[in-house]
Amino acid sequence: MAALGEAFKQARSKGLGSGDLAQVATAAASGRVATLLIEADRQIIGRLNGTTGQVELAEPSDTRADELLDDLGELTANMGGQVMVIPADLMPVQTGLAATYRH
Repeated sequence: MAALGEAFKQARSKGLGSGDLAQVATAAASGRVATLLIEADRQIIGRLNGTTGQVELAEPSDTRADELLDDLGELTANMGGQVMVIPADLMPVQTGLAATYRH
């Protein structure tokens, strides 16, 4: 798992990775995410447009909202990417997600 974090850091330094929710969502919708690391037990509530990748954050009480990290993981897997849920102490960033891109 440490190797995954290192691979992310190298990819990000080349512009082929991100830990930014909006950027990762857009990349996932276009099928660019090769590997998505999701922090175990982290929740980000909102809505994801699976076609455009647009995200909208929401309050936990919003009944129309969902768990964005789960939705991003499902979208990434459906687009042929690999999804890994890892402990917080092994995450290479503090945002709850880290993606490496195909191109």
